[in-house]
Amino acid sequence: MSKRLVQDVAAARHSGGVNPIRANGSREAAGPAPDSLKATLWDALRERIGSERHAVWFGDVPQLEILPAADGGMVAVLSVGDGRTHEWLRKMFKADIEAAVRQVCGSNATVDWLAAPADPAPLAPPAVSATSPEHAGQPSRTSRRSAPRPEAPPSSVRPASGPALPARPEPRLETFVVGPVNRMAHAAIELAATRPGEMSPLVLHGPTGTGKTHLLEGICHRFRTLHPRAAAVYLSAEQFTTTFLQSLHGTGLPGFRRTCRSADLLVIDDLQFFIGKKATIVELQQTIDVLQRQGRQLVFACDREPESLVDLGQDLLVRLRGGMTARVLPPDEDVRRGIVESIAARRGIAVPADVVQFVASRMTRHSRELAGAVNRLEATSHMLGLPITLAMAEEALADLVRASARSVRLADIERAVCAAFGIAAGTLQSAQRGKKVNHPRMLAMFLARKHTPAPLAEIGSYFGRRSHSTVISAQKAVDEWVAKQSRIVLADATWDVADAIRRVEESLRAG
Repeated sequence: MSKRLVQDVAAARHSGGVNPIRANGSREAAGPAPDSLKATLWDALRERIGSERHAVWFGDVPQLEILPAADGGMVAVLSVGDGRTHEWLRKMFKADIEAAVRQVCGSNATVDWLAAPADPAPLAPPAVSATSPEHAGQPSRTSRRSAPRPEAPPSSVRPASGPALPARPEPRLETFVVGPVNRMAHAAIELAATRPGEMSPLVLHGPTGTGKTHLLEGICHRFRTLHPRAAAVYLSAEQFTTTFLQSLHGTGLPGFRRTCRSADLLVIDDLQFFIGKKATIVELQQTIDVLQRQGRQLVFACDREPESLVDLGQDLLVRLRGGMTARVLPPDEDVRRGIVESIAARRGIAVPADVVQFVASRMTRHSRELAGAVNRLEATSHMLGLPITLAMAEEALADLVRASARSVRLADIERAVCAAFGIAAGTLQSAQRGKKVNHPRMLAMFLARKHTPAPLAEIGSYFGRRSHSTVISAQKAVDEWVAKQSRIVLADATWDVADAIRRVEESLRAG
């Protein structure tokens, strides 16, 4: 862009308007008001690329000036993005913006692109590690061009007086207890850390308390160890959403995108949190596309199979299917025993083998329950000044054991079926019919017969005021499905019946 045009832009911004200039340099009466032209131009662009994409990419209102050109036409000067973001936006939307400008300003109108000045400060303090609790609400990263930064938070976030609190130890892959229920997920995580980009995106799924977050934090640590000059970003879906929306309505959108889209490893937990957040889903899809083109590694985790997250939209699900999915099941007894031993070893607690077996056999729902049991044993031992024994464990953990072994209620069955397959609460108790509702309801009745002491009449009454004969018919139908290894319709997806039953029972065990 010429020096004269830059000066004209500056003058226009200062004065708030521009008068057309004749080819010989004289001015004539102003044409359409610049603000009106700009609004018309943005409307034309919105029609071409869609409201959602326009809100995501141009929601922070990049600077736009419409000036006369020497040939009698007009030139639109667009200041958007900086550095790589500017170049990417120019490549992605160049044709659409030029077409919109010609539509509004005339067939001989042109577009000049200016890179906006870089943000004065990065989105998140770069010295904070990806899992630092002091900055849990912000994206954070390890520098790509320098040696690894210190793991401790900077002094500016410490209390004004007194010693700094010790940070929570970062989970590592070496301390993850591997068994048949999680071996595939662990192997996939190790491969993604060692050979990033080969299986991307990697999606881990399973109920709460099965170790997904441990694996996500573990890959961040392993990745930084193997690739000290690479950038790793770890976010929960809530952090991604909150920071994106704050950036979108402020001036930090380029910085947010620069943080996420320049990462060599991007890890996002709780993928199901994005349901219903359309603009954020579009932003995530674009982020995935950018990183995939660059051969970067993406890792996600969610509480159910991606196929059950139909409300995320087919566009995002197609991207997730292009990588690898790995299930993380609730720990079996061998894994639970290993978890108790690992926690005790890290804490320096002497826990006899019979106590380890007692805890592993009674705390059956999830790993957090096991950690709570070890905490209770350590506190009791410290309070009494006695070593941990089986008798002490039985007494100290009696209430935790009762809670873990609580009876399953009909409401628990309903909640587990709805959560497992993305069904709206109350649907199974409604009068609705059709396979999308009937099959989940029949499965719920079958599981109610299997896991609760409720009589037939009570089960039928709970699930939509059905008769006891309806419950018997449902049980027989599901038994037949299992015998024939049938595939059934549950909500908006088709499932192998054995996988469907196992999925609900995992949710019941996890509480």
